[in-house]
Amino acid sequence: MVRKKKSLYGYQMILPAILIYVVFFIAPAIYGVYYSLTDWTIGKSSVNFVGIQNYIKVFQESELRKAIGNTFLYTFVVVVFKNLFGLLLALAMFTAVLVFAAPQRCADALHAGLVLCGGPLLVSLFPFLIVSALLMGCGAGPLLGFAFQPAARVIGVRAKAAGSVLLIGFLGGFAPAAAAAVQAVRTGQLTPRQASVLLPACVCSGPSFVILTVGEQMLGSRALGVRLFAVQLLAGYLTAAVLCRMQGGAGQCLPAKAEDIPLPTLDAVVAQAAVTYLKLCGFVLYFRLLAAGAETLLPKPWSVLPAMLLEVCSGCDCASRTGLWASTLCCAALSVQGASVILQVRTICPPEVSLGPLLAARVLHLPLSLALFWLVMPGTEQAVQAFSTLSGRVAVMHRVPLDCALLAFAVCCITVAELQKRCSGQCGALHD
Repeated sequence: MVRKKKSLYGYQMILPAILIYVVFFIAPAIYGVYYSLTDWTIGKSSVNFVGIQNYIKVFQESELRKAIGNTFLYTFVVVVFKNLFGLLLALAMFTAVLVFAAPQRCADALHAGLVLCGGPLLVSLFPFLIVSALLMGCGAGPLLGFAFQPAARVIGVRAKAAGSVLLIGFLGGFAPAAAAAVQAVRTGQLTPRQASVLLPACVCSGPSFVILTVGEQMLGSRALGVRLFAVQLLAGYLTAAVLCRMQGGAGQCLPAKAEDIPLPTLDAVVAQAAVTYLKLCGFVLYFRLLAAGAETLLPKPWSVLPAMLLEVCSGCDCASRTGLWASTLCCAALSVQGASVILQVRTICPPEVSLGPLLAARVLHLPLSLALFWLVMPGTEQAVQAFSTLSGRVAVMHRVPLDCALLAFAVCCITVAELQKRCSGQCGALHD
């Protein structure tokens, strides 16, 4: 009997709340549904059942559709902007607190970022920004990108400039490729839709970073770096092809007339490349700072995820120090690329070039690249030998010998463009 009283004691405590909820919420809802099926109005004594006629009449009103549209618009704007503002405010507060909470860690992260911007990025990225603009502005671009034209056709873009964009992405990485795609759109060689379709295929890290920095310096195996680069490149092409077909194709390009395509001047190209480079360095510094803060606050195994989501260099750096799963996590970091890369591409691309395919590609690219990586993964003995060469702390910001070749390539491209410009001017003068 005592046990029964104890079991009923809990129900007695919640009974008032249940009664209030039934009286003020459940009962009015039931009465509302009942009256919606009748012709009752305020002050009317008789009530007749009309079924769903009231609902049919309401949905036939034009004002209802307008009200529903306004409601959805208001909800979307409020939700998006409120969350965006909250995210920006949280990032600002986190950055301010981080500087005072871990000043030495922040100083080290900014120093590493400055070394990266003043060393490898300056030598490998800045020349390619110039090269991409010159190649897409002169007639040599389609000729040099001829080898990548079949890959562009497989993706779904048949324009001649698509091969050049893929070539620049293959050699220089995401920033020069995005700049080349934008230049092709401005000169009428690609439509904005085609440029958006190509971005998932060419937004990847360059071979110098993946092979020499991630593979050789971080993971202790250049062969592993080659596999990582090949995997992310192949996964990018396959992802771009799948998304292009899922979204109904890339459309047809209407090539611009030769006389309508202006040959870029060298001073304008260099100035634009310098501005773009400084913007990219700003993103790199800020997101490395955030990644360093996440690594400080979180334990080592869990700090890899925010680092990968923020900045690709920091993500690979953290992943390379995780032990046996280092190569797999580096592959994931190279696939995700991080928010820094996405914002850098957004900075380069104009508003008419949508980043929707690129964002969707990140979701498909990750499992595809991991699956391909495990298919080409070296044997256990080779993997153990590669991981045994890891140092306690890998210096990521190291200049690579390939930079000399990149500078020579840039000088050659600039020379060809300038010679073509002068020859065109002389031929035009003789024709006149």
